[in-house]
Amino acid sequence: MRIDINTIARIQYNLLAEGIDNVQIGANNNGQLTFRFGYWEEAKDSVTEMINSLLPDHLCLELNLVDEDEECGGELWNYKIVRK
Repeated sequence: MRIDINTIARIQYNLLAEGIDNVQIGANNNGQLTFRFGYWEEAKDSVTEMINSLLPDHLCLELNLVDEDEECGGELWNYKIVRK
């Protein structure tokens, strides 16, 4: 899977325009790229729709429950970039 750096830059630009500045890109154990918003927060649908509109046509975000940790406030989420 490849994503052009300009696509990542457009995603960042649009996130900043929405006031979202605490986003991390990582990878899971399967080598899939992931997005994490804030402290493992679930993003608004409008945010995921915006990112999906900027990703290549064959890719999309998929919500992923990473863990449930009551000490940290409950459910911990990230988003995997997967093939459609």
